[in-house]
Amino acid sequence: MEYQLEKGEDGLCRLHGTLSEAEVLTAWKKAAAPFSASFRMAGFRPGKAPLEVLEKRFGPQITEEATTELVERVVNAALAREGVTPVSGFSYGGQGAARGRAFTFSLEFCVLDDMALPALEELSVKEKAAVADPVQEELFLRDMLARIGKRVPVTEGSPQDFDFVDAEVTGRIDGRILPGMKTGSCRMRLVPNRPGEKAPDLDPVVRRLAVGETGTGTTVCPDNYPDPSLRGRDIELTVKLCGMEREELPPLTDETAQKLGFRNVEALKAAAREQALALGARHARSEERSALVSELENLQDFEAPAALTEKCRREAMRLSRQYLSPQYASSESLKESLARMREEAEDKARRKARVRALLLGWARKEGIDVSEEELGRVLAGRAARQNMDVISYRRSLALGGEVFELRAAMLEERALDALLKKVVSA
Repeated sequence: MEYQLEKGEDGLCRLHGTLSEAEVLTAWKKAAAPFSASFRMAGFRPGKAPLEVLEKRFGPQITEEATTELVERVVNAALAREGVTPVSGFSYGGQGAARGRAFTFSLEFCVLDDMALPALEELSVKEKAAVADPVQEELFLRDMLARIGKRVPVTEGSPQDFDFVDAEVTGRIDGRILPGMKTGSCRMRLVPNRPGEKAPDLDPVVRRLAVGETGTGTTVCPDNYPDPSLRGRDIELTVKLCGMEREELPPLTDETAQKLGFRNVEALKAAAREQALALGARHARSEERSALVSELENLQDFEAPAALTEKCRREAMRLSRQYLSPQYASSESLKESLARMREEAEDKARRKARVRALLLGWARKEGIDVSEEELGRVLAGRAARQNMDVISYRRSLALGGEVFELRAAMLEERALDALLKKVVSA
């Protein structure tokens, strides 16, 4: 195994790896072993099928596993020896590892060198008061009562406050379905309008329908819609009410409260109020975090390494393409839409890269880190949700370097919380 690590001044690292034919064969046999053990072929005992046969039958799967194992081996060795920690995913270059020949590949990723940071502790974010929202308090109370209540289908009349409705929503501009605005059946809960708050544009359309009916309305394309040319324009909504359920709740009495494990009605109400206050505290905290991120984004005197900014730009465009591609019939229309988004994507990438560089640089200065155990717990949770074991899941992320991207994101969040404690003020 040989490698060469090239460090650029703009934060870009290139890792070139070379593995011998013998190393490839060892990895290839290891990757082929599970397939060999389960493969049955006339004239051969289980586990003894020729490699040529296995390659013909399971070649792509074996190649992928062997390639991942070899790349991971080089990456782990190189980063440990060179003391380098990526702060982004990888851009992979090279073919898969093939039995019978040496294997070479290259990776590009971003690192953060030591850099001069602004005095981030001098930033100021105003503390947000935690408030219990009365509507949310009522929702929590209803949810507790619903434990011994039931939901019943409703086929007559129109939806009311707190009903659960299933609706299909389609949004069009100039007669064309707007990308992302054809939902299929989606479930929502209708809530009362808060004093002085405008109801969502979809709400009055749904409330005047009966099950099976279709209605129309309008809304405004939001300011954060991916295609900037469509923002602010009217969207024509078509809404079909597919189904509706209404809660039948027990009376609000001491007896009901006791069935739910509370001393009396007042204790039950207090629990709902406490939940609403806790939610209000989380909302306040979220607003404080957003305000701090905005402060960091607007530190114009600091620029992130160019390589990190470019990585963020590519990722933004990749996600935009992934989001929009299924919605466009022609590649030319998709290209036009993406071209309109490019300038904005570049600005967002600069801001995102600036925040990441500032927070990761500050974390290094403050000795803030994410341990391997903490990273492992997050990976274990993600693996479980995909019905995979942790080792296989982690290996599936190797070629793209997503483990390093995840670690950087976790560290960024931890640094943001630590910095917020220092800069928030009443």
